[in-house]
Amino acid sequence: MNLNNFGNRLKINRNKQTQEKDVFIEFINMLDECWARTNFLHDHLKIDFYNYEESYYSIIENLIYLKYGEEVGALVLWYVYDRFDSDGELQKLEVTIPGKAKKIFTLKSASDLWILIEKINKANQNNNL
Repeated sequence: MNLNNFGNRLKINRNKQTQEKDVFIEFINMLDECWARTNFLHDHLKIDFYNYEESYYSIIENLIYLKYGEEVGALVLWYVYDRFDSDGELQKLEVTIPGKAKKIFTLKSASDLWILIEKINKANQNNNL
């Protein structure tokens, strides 16, 4: 085991909110990339890794629900698994934020997802006061 590169990706950030955002965005981008590779193997090379990878995805999904709860967890998984239709078109998402009217969102990036999650969390906090 080579530890020469250990900690190269370690980021020290004094602002907890910014650090959480950066880690979340990197995590979502990596998960999205893994899902895209799994689908590429299946769709283009006819190699089916779905059964092999199912346990890994299940672990990740459970950790997402544990960290973010049902509402936000479902939103995160929709972003990764379902934001593109079968033709590759980006889907719009209709969201009702507590205390506000329904609104249509187009989540083009993990950063867009983070912003929406923050809006939902803020509205939920205000409703719990």
